[in-house]
Amino acid sequence: MLLLAQLACTSAAVAAGKGASNASSEEIKKVLSGVDNLWASKKSQADMMMTVKTANYERALKLTLWAEGEKQALVKINAPPKEKGTMTLRLGQDIYNFLPKIDRTVKVSAAMRSSSWMGSHFSNDDLVRSSHLVSDYDATFVEATKRGQTALWTIDLVPKAGSKLTWSKLRMVVEKERAIPVSQVFYGARGAKIRTIVFSDVKELGGKLAPAKISVTPADLPGERTDLIYVSLRHDIRLDPDFFSVDNLKAH
Repeated sequence: MLLLAQLACTSAAVAAGKGASNASSEEIKKVLSGVDNLWASKKSQADMMMTVKTANYERALKLTLWAEGEKQALVKINAPPKEKGTMTLRLGQDIYNFLPKIDRTVKVSAAMRSSSWMGSHFSNDDLVRSSHLVSDYDATFVEATKRGQTALWTIDLVPKAGSKLTWSKLRMVVEKERAIPVSQVFYGARGAKIRTIVFSDVKELGGKLAPAKISVTPADLPGERTDLIYVSLRHDIRLDPDFFSVDNLKAH
């Protein structure tokens, strides 16, 4: 998914695991598709706040995200003044950063895609990468639990062969009825936990119920975190045909 805007998908292989009697393959596909569709839109605009806490500093950013389909996205920093006007553009598989201080656009190399974006716990790739829970992973139902009166499902998702995803497994907890994610835990090639993402503050965004707050905590940096908070979200907006282009970055 675009970590900031998850997109719709197609089919997946679903296996049965612990507690499998509580979920059929079709039910699991329906829930995963629901998660994928939470932020789905042909063209959208979101205003967001990002707060970053590390061992060395704390900072807050105001952002605007525009997205069109799966292949095009633009993130612009509106505040603080030091970073105002900095932008990250995705065009297909290519990522570009516009740096207003030096009035220069730089293509992000493959080696730098996993580097931190603006000192946060999101990478360059996170901000614009798209993946789909249903089409990019093989799913295994793990268990059914409850949080109060809310039915929760835990599902393990393993990237399909040939996938460019860099983790070995994603364990997701999701609300069964509303198909709203609660948490995602990412694991590396050796089974070690890489990071945890928690979804909270469910409210109406762009006409849909969705988590307005996304919090990521790295497993190897205790006490550090990045929170991404949706302030507003509009679907099916109008954008100029050349809105997502390197040549027009300065115009934004």
